[in-house]
Amino acid sequence: MISMAYADYFFYQNTYKGNKLSEADFDQNSERASDYIDKRTDYVLHKSGIPPGMELRVQKACCALAETIKSFESGGVKSSESVEGYKVSYAVGSQRSADQRMDDTIQLYLADLVKAVNWI
Repeated sequence: MISMAYADYFFYQNTYKGNKLSEADFDQNSERASDYIDKRTDYVLHKSGIPPGMELRVQKACCALAETIKSFESGGVKSSESVEGYKVSYAVGSQRSADQRMDDTIQLYLADLVKAVNWI
């Protein structure tokens, strides 16, 4: 079976209104995001398909998580930014906090779907 991301770049730009990721970054990170969603939902979406009425929420979770994953690659979560002097600061955290942020991201969209999953 071929793995496919739950959202594509067209959805990311036009429905989710994302602008933080290039198409190449989105393609790479949306695959990772979809894999993480599958893992944290015990593969229920992968095995059984997306329940009726939940497709939009799953796609948004994929987009949000793709952005979160990219933020880790770029040095962490942006904690501050200054426009005039162009300063950017990133908060560096442990792997535990990275996992928690990813879980928090998908819970925003899919909490009722994964309520049986033990969130760490």
